[in-house]
Amino acid sequence: MALTRLYEEDEVAPELRRLYAEIRSGLDLPFVPSLFKLCAGAPEYLKLLWHDLAPVVRSPEFEAASVALEEFTRSQAVSDGWRFSDQQRVLAEQKFSAEDIEQMAAIVGIFLRALPRMLLFCRLAQRGYSGGQPGRVSSGKPVSAFSRLVTLHVPNERVAGLRVWLLYNDIKKTTGATTVFSLFRVISPFPGYLASVWVDAKKIMREESFLRARDLVSKRALGLLTGLPVRDHRGIAKQLSEAQWKDIEQLVDGFARLLPQFALLAAVWRRSFPSPAGRVLAA
Repeated sequence: MALTRLYEEDEVAPELRRLYAEIRSGLDLPFVPSLFKLCAGAPEYLKLLWHDLAPVVRSPEFEAASVALEEFTRSQAVSDGWRFSDQQRVLAEQKFSAEDIEQMAAIVGIFLRALPRMLLFCRLAQRGYSGGQPGRVSSGKPVSAFSRLVTLHVPNERVAGLRVWLLYNDIKKTTGATTVFSLFRVISPFPGYLASVWVDAKKIMREESFLRARDLVSKRALGLLTGLPVRDHRGIAKQLSEAQWKDIEQLVDGFARLLPQFALLAAVWRRSFPSPAGRVLAA
């Protein structure tokens, strides 16, 4: 069965629900990224993938690589000078308060941090079904309270209204994605704002300079994998059929292809707000 359905936390067995919590904590994110919710359609693979890479994700080496990739992505966005429409103006026109605008900037900042992490993770997953690679990491960093205290609601595609559904179709058609990334689903409760963001993103994505920067981000991610260990997942999960591995590879390869441009878009989107948010989320 193709891995095309997002399984939410209330749809999975208790074991996977606990795994979702570990993923949030390990990646230090207030939501479970779509890749894992799709992989829940093949629970044996999801458990293998996370149990192998959880110590890596929690390591200082992975953290350093993630920060380096995020900074590189930011630098590409700044050096090429891209911006979306003035986000303060766009949101004010849609009756967002000043505080809501600040919170939206913070939410975009969360994705600016999350997407480089997920790009590295996807590249490691690719190494896993390609024979693995040697490496060594230090003991895990202390668990942050952020993922435990804060939950970011990312609506499932299934709850989209007609206007959002039409936008989702255009996002999938333009990017070649089989599912809409959380970066866009998180603002789906505000169709007018989603439309504005997508129009800006779609325009920038056509520029040759953006495509070059996307490729540089992808290349930098590959370079940062050095020294991060991954076991041979095919060799371990012998119970998975070739058809299942084909679906898994297609899913992970698709994410690895798309994440560089979405990480770059998050950086452009974030710098289109007037200034860094003073706090992560409102009290």
